[in-house]
Amino acid sequence: MASAQAALERARGAFARGDDAAALRAVDDALAGGAGDDALALGVNAALRAGDLQRAVAWLERLHAAHPGQVQFARLLATAHNNLGSRHLAAGDVDGASTAFARALMVQPEHPDALFNRARLAIDLRQPARALDDLGRLRALRPDDLAVALLHVETEIALGAEQPQARLRAALGDAGLAALDPLRTAAALSDGGDAEAALAAVHAERRPDRALPAADLAWRLGANAQAPQARAAFAHVASLCGPGRAAPGLYAELAARLSLPMAYGGTDDLAAERAAFLHGIDTLERDLDPATLAGRAPLLEQLAWSNQMLAYQGEDDRTPLARYARWLRRTALGFAPEFGAAPRGSRGPRRRIGFISANFRRSTIGAYFASWIGTAAAAGHEVTVVQLPPAWDAETERLGRIGGRLLRPQGDLRAIATAIRGLDLDLALFPDLGVDGRVSVLAALRMAPRQVMAWGHPCTFGLDTIDAFIGCADMEPQDAADHYHERLLLLPGAGTAWQRPPPPAPLPRAALGLPQGHVCLVPQQPYKVHPDTDRALARLAAADPEARIVLFAGERPGATRRIRARLATALAAAGADPAQQLAFLPLVDRPRFLAICAAADVMLDTHHWSGGNTTLDCLHAGLPAVTVPGARMRGRQSSALLHALDLPELVCADADAQAACAGAIAAEPARRVALQTRIEAALPALLDGTAALATLRSHLDELLAEAPRHG
Repeated sequence: MASAQAALERARGAFARGDDAAALRAVDDALAGGAGDDALALGVNAALRAGDLQRAVAWLERLHAAHPGQVQFARLLATAHNNLGSRHLAAGDVDGASTAFARALMVQPEHPDALFNRARLAIDLRQPARALDDLGRLRALRPDDLAVALLHVETEIALGAEQPQARLRAALGDAGLAALDPLRTAAALSDGGDAEAALAAVHAERRPDRALPAADLAWRLGANAQAPQARAAFAHVASLCGPGRAAPGLYAELAARLSLPMAYGGTDDLAAERAAFLHGIDTLERDLDPATLAGRAPLLEQLAWSNQMLAYQGEDDRTPLARYARWLRRTALGFAPEFGAAPRGSRGPRRRIGFISANFRRSTIGAYFASWIGTAAAAGHEVTVVQLPPAWDAETERLGRIGGRLLRPQGDLRAIATAIRGLDLDLALFPDLGVDGRVSVLAALRMAPRQVMAWGHPCTFGLDTIDAFIGCADMEPQDAADHYHERLLLLPGAGTAWQRPPPPAPLPRAALGLPQGHVCLVPQQPYKVHPDTDRALARLAAADPEARIVLFAGERPGATRRIRARLATALAAAGADPAQQLAFLPLVDRPRFLAICAAADVMLDTHHWSGGNTTLDCLHAGLPAVTVPGARMRGRQSSALLHALDLPELVCADADAQAACAGAIAAEPARRVALQTRIEAALPALLDGTAALATLRSHLDELLAEAPRHG
């Protein structure tokens, strides 16, 4: 014990002279010798001053456990957990941040900063419903805090609350509302459905230094399915930038031509929006030629545009996408000529493969392609998983371990491209090319001498720098090759070894927000619910008054309002009761989604864009899926899975047959149980993936053996 006391005295001396590293070493010695609270308290102070939050938390946990009634220790521990969460969040570690904020609130349930940070994180994760309770508690703690009141009201509006202007005034008062940034007020108005007022706020901006917040509001208009106003807003942003000579002007010019809504009011609306997009492609090639682009700021981020929304229209997009891809390739090389020479590759005995995405985290991409990463590594290749910033989570780390190396490049897009080029890859594989615009730019600049894409976004892209599209044979129609600009390489079965998540815990419907009755789940976001799906839903609801059509809300309330109105019209026209038979749930995490699937009666698949990972989740939870196969792979994934499970009766010829089949399953428990038994028996064989991964390995070997392309 004498040695412990001596170590404690050394710690005190080091702390007094500001040598925190020496103090921490001495505290470790004192604790190892049996020192108690004095050493822990000194260690906490030294650790906090040194910024060593992990050690401070560990020692505060010991003090709190020893003195559970000591308010000061609880407050310090909660604050340390909260600060640790903020540090995780700044580094992009969403899981670490979420865990730390939760622990802070376990220790001190009314810790104001932890309540705010956890609510802010939920909003950033596009799950605002999870933020409401924390914001309500925080508002009760800080009734005079206008920033808290504003965020609370904005979250309510984001979840569909009406009369946004009145709500803002009630929360902030006239003076507070007048002092609020007009663009922030306009964002709430866009969420509340007043697109013209929001657009007017953009047009009122005259300062170039306000271009970025104005662009954010333009993006909000698009996310709310207010596409005409979004295009007009982006055009004004471009003009603020001179026009387009400064960032983000060129990005705004692209958005002004090519923005599409997150939901359509019907088939006529879809046709009009498609015509606007195709006209935008025409003007893009005409107005943004190399001479004009020479006057634009050569920032690669300005080219990080995504045409992802085009795919949900259910049409043949090969030609317009190829036209855009040619423009992108030419412009990207004009902005970054240092990437003009194709990479040489490693030229070593072990070939280097990079898997590149912004979605290697807890997502469909992680679920689908983890086994691909493992297959490439098991084949003896040097595999690097490249996750673009800012977000990552525990799944990112796991995928990196599977491959053997994880790269999370930082900096601007030029720096990211340079870092990836520095890997000397022999082959770059983009599992979801077309989703994140930054990844599109990287593919256009060619990150490796051989590049391939896959069906994480199951659509052609059109770049000549992509050498092949790896798809799934059972999901493709006979004329599949005609749908792709790229060479098509096919895999058997489900194309992957899908890892089943833990089974969902059974929960009553009321706890999940589900109605009673015959629950028909449509588990897609609004932008995937094509108007051609409406007939099946309306016929099902009209045939069975007990049918309850349950969908999920979009990330912004405008898209949800648009599809709710469209479906309500369709149900009413068919003789159903939309007020009773139509319901929307907020976005949820995967465990809760699986629980919802397990509590529902049947899944009705969307037309032209079917479920893939979503359908697998439903089947895993025991929920039968009923589909109508589309003309292209993106509308045929569910039908391929159901045929592989020997359930052809769930693959229907048209919307009427789909409605009849889904309605019968929902209303007949015995039939549903029989289907669940067949699904569970057949799933292991479907998810095995041995043949698919063996074929993938062969495709990778053949690609690596080919002479590299230099275009």
